[in-house]
Amino acid sequence: MNVLYILGNGFDKAQGMATSYPEFYKYLTENIKSGSPLLEKMKSAITENTILWSDMESGLGEFTSATNNAEEFDDFYFELSEHLQNYLKEENEKFTPSDKLKNKFQSDFTTVSKYLGALDKKRYNAFINRHSFSSKDISVITLNYTDTLEKILGLSPNITTKGFGGNTNLRNIIHVHGQLGESIIIGVDHPAQMKNEAFRNNEDIKDIMIKIESNESMKETRHMECERLIANANVIVLFGVSLGETDARWWKLIGQNLKRRNNIAIIQHLYNPGAINPTQRQKIRRLEREQQEYLLQRMEVKMEIGDVDIIDRLFFTVNEPIFKILP
Repeated sequence: MNVLYILGNGFDKAQGMATSYPEFYKYLTENIKSGSPLLEKMKSAITENTILWSDMESGLGEFTSATNNAEEFDDFYFELSEHLQNYLKEENEKFTPSDKLKNKFQSDFTTVSKYLGALDKKRYNAFINRHSFSSKDISVITLNYTDTLEKILGLSPNITTKGFGGNTNLRNIIHVHGQLGESIIIGVDHPAQMKNEAFRNNEDIKDIMIKIESNESMKETRHMECERLIANANVIVLFGVSLGETDARWWKLIGQNLKRRNNIAIIQHLYNPGAINPTQRQKIRRLEREQQEYLLQRMEVKMEIGDVDIIDRLFFTVNEPIFKILP
């Protein structure tokens, strides 16, 4: 069985790391007093529209309209990238996983159905048994630049494999947007997400702003490897991802596989601490229905008569302590 984790910033946040965009903006405001004119303009734009800038990549797509000078935007982009790297390096260095976390993480990581409710575990086990899955090969696509996962797993630099015993193995970790200390990708999914229409046809700007083209401009093949992992996955686990539009290609690709193959299931771990309190657990299914509809929409899966099987292969958990130690 091929298990594929897709990890977003919520993974780092679960470890107590201050890696959200608002926390980075606070660092920019308090520590970078004399940036370029475009950087200062961006700071003002964030203050004026915090909702837009809650996702910096979406905000950056809108912000392309702040100038028609491609060279000026190019300089600003790499200036912003350097500040983000410097900030995240500081946060990354602060994180040292405890032995307790490492042990719990291995259990959570290798026992995919651990936090599913009793009814969902029966449904999940029926899916596994139907396809006679046995051994477990795990891969990870991380949208993060940090090496948080590698630290928890105790992996040395450039090592992406690990055996867990019992025919369970980590096969690969791919930082599809790059890693700290290298060129990182900050951008959007496709040209239409850039407000500046002139930039949509500017090859130099597309090389930095369109994620897949950014990988290709650096002669990287990691996006191709991610496509292969999704195409061969039997269980895809989504953790700490917002299903944002700037990563739309991945959600759409997952949806295509979900529609085309009956040997693939999705588990999404949701974190919304204000949504359900312990005395109102009847709301869990209500929240799952809402998320189910949203997930299908983001994956561009249109339900048709006879598609009940697709719903049967979607699983959700709500506010479970996966990948973290509770206080």
